[in-house]
Order: sequence, then structure tokens, then C-alpha cells
Amino acid sequence: CINRQLQIECTPGYCPCGEGCGNMAFQRRTYASLHNVAQGRKGFGLVCDRDLARGDFVIEYVGEVINVRQFKRRSERYAAQNNEHFYFMSLHNDLFIDATQKGNMSRFFNHSCDPNCETQKWTVNGQLRIGFFTRRAVNAGEELTFDYQFQTVGKTQQRCYCGSDKCRGFLGA
Repeated sequence: CINRQLQIECTPGYCPCGEGCGNMAFQRRTYASLHNVAQGRKGFGLVCDRDLARGDFVIEYVGEVINVRQFKRRSERYAAQNNEHFYFMSLHNDLFIDATQKGNMSRFFNHSCDPNCETQKWTVNGQLRIGFFTRRAVNAGEELTFDYQFQTVGKTQQRCYCGSDKCRGFLGA
């Protein structure tokens, strides 16, 4: 499917495959069966109760879509409230997704310097959306992770607890 290669979901009623189209994972919310699991110093993480193949869609990252001004205001407010965890993800140059107050289980993905998942931006019915996809096969019960590609603001860096052989020691540059 050319749409899949372009990371565009097919539109119901317009796809030649009809109802059998396999390129509507976001619209159909065909998420993997995920569970929160305590991960020690990292807090809670996510695991799936079944094996996942390379390239499988795991879940969409959802929350409030906010602009740069709102992002800055909320960042300052959350810091003033001593929030340790931030759930922002860049959607576009001037838009962010904030899953702090409104979100789903996807906000519990932990960071790894050698992750088994990645984020991909897809166009769904003309709207840009972010999903998590596996980078390699993942066994049932294995923690699902992605590289935050975190950017540090100021001098304080957050220590990384991923435990990977490729661990960089800190989140951000």
C-alpha cells in the first residue's frame, strides 16, 4: 500500500481493500494489550501481554494539542508544582502534545538508550498523529521503551536508569 509507505492511513470508503484494509490502526484504535508495571527507579513502565513483531503498531500518543506559548506556560507551572515527570511530545514545529492531564497509557513509556520502540508521525484523515511502533521483535512481558531524545533546559540533567549496555548516563544533551 503506497499510503502505508508514506505513513498516511487509508480513508474508509476510499480504500480499494474496503473494510478489510489493514492500514487503519489509528482510526480503529487497534492498540496492543498494555499493562503498567513498576520498574524500580524508573517508576511505572509498559509491557504487552503478547509477543510483538518488528514494525507492529503499539499505541497512539494522545493528549491536549497546545501551541508554543501554552507549552512554555505549562512547563513553568509544572516545574513550580515540583512535577518530576513531564508528558510533552513535539507534534510539529509549533505544536506539542501534553498528556499530563489528558492522555492514555502511552505516557508511561520509559526511556532507553537502546529502545525497542520508536515514534512515527502519521497523517490520519488530514491530521498529524503520533504512534509508537516496534523497532524489533519484543517478547511478551518485556518493557516497552523509546529514546526520549530529551533536550535539557538549563544546567541540570536527569540521570538515565535504562540499564542498557549503550546507556549514555543522562537524558538530554
